[in-house]
Amino acid sequence: MWKVLTALAVVVLVVWEPGSWALGLAGAACGLVAAQLLLQLGLLVGALLCRVRVSLVVIGVGGEVGTWNRPHLRVVLRTLPLVMSVGLTSVRAPVRPRLWLTSLVSVLLTAAAVALCWVFAGGAPFGRGLAVAGTAVLLNGLVPRRGAGTTSPGWFLCRLPRLTGRVVEELEATPLVNQVSDALATGDVDRAEEIADRLVAAHPTLLVAIGSRIAVLTMRTRYAEALHTVSKLVGRTDLDQRDMAFVMAEMASSTANAMEAGQLPVEVGLGAAKRASDGAVQLGYPRHRCAGTLAQLALLEHDTDLAIELAGQAKRTSESALGRADALATLARAQMAAGDNAAARRTLVEADELAGWLPRVAETAARLNVT
Repeated sequence: MWKVLTALAVVVLVVWEPGSWALGLAGAACGLVAAQLLLQLGLLVGALLCRVRVSLVVIGVGGEVGTWNRPHLRVVLRTLPLVMSVGLTSVRAPVRPRLWLTSLVSVLLTAAAVALCWVFAGGAPFGRGLAVAGTAVLLNGLVPRRGAGTTSPGWFLCRLPRLTGRVVEELEATPLVNQVSDALATGDVDRAEEIADRLVAAHPTLLVAIGSRIAVLTMRTRYAEALHTVSKLVGRTDLDQRDMAFVMAEMASSTANAMEAGQLPVEVGLGAAKRASDGAVQLGYPRHRCAGTLAQLALLEHDTDLAIELAGQAKRTSESALGRADALATLARAQMAAGDNAAARRTLVEADELAGWLPRVAETAARLNVT
């Protein structure tokens, strides 16, 4: 859809006024950036008004310039601050009306800006390009799409109100799931386990409940049990492509953890983990989110250069403080395997600041101190 709208916008600008197509395309480039930013800024405004939690804000593309971690929020600034992405999660009921209204604010804000461009700047080539590109971005955002990597405002507006069955239950359970995540983020594994157990008891078939249980098992270093739990999900017939992408990604991660901890033979798990990771990506799971798992697998195969590269990528693209700390632990282990203990110590300084209690961080630090 996005490619079609882009081609259509270019054709419209060239045909509309052939003698000023360059100015029109320059305006379109600016409109593309501005409209995308407005959609994301609208989500921020809507989240503030509707009391939806903003868990992640990524500003720009390219290399990482800086990161800021606050309770429940991670902000990442990259080299070229031309785009922005916002991650939202619900911590208060009712979930669906809050998410719907948040998306509505985003779309209305962007639509108002695009309308103003048409009214006040649409007569000039540059302004026309601005308006055409803004319209294309808005239309693309209104197309209902929900995958393992992203969800469009159009999905929230058009599909969310009509949902029924398990998907609705998954959404409505999100506030309790976030209580588990919040407890784990502070290292309160006992509280996280208590909430996760209640959640699974109340909703034994929900993916978010089972996922919370797996997260607790992982923090307890009960990786084989976590792998067994996620493996039982593979045969379910009520899961769609998006659900299965998450299941396969979790299976790859749990398998890698189990092998790393000696709870599963490498010769048994390595091929399975690779297949699960590949399957997750084929089902729409973002490849960069698999980087940490792939770094662990590379390290298990003694490919330290690849492990360092992938762990660095996982660090740069992490979406939470715990995720970054885990990636740093993998990076430190790879640096140790490459014989660079000094670099591993420097890496663990940040990991310790983020989550020194995290099992993989603590174990890596202990190994480094022994060596």
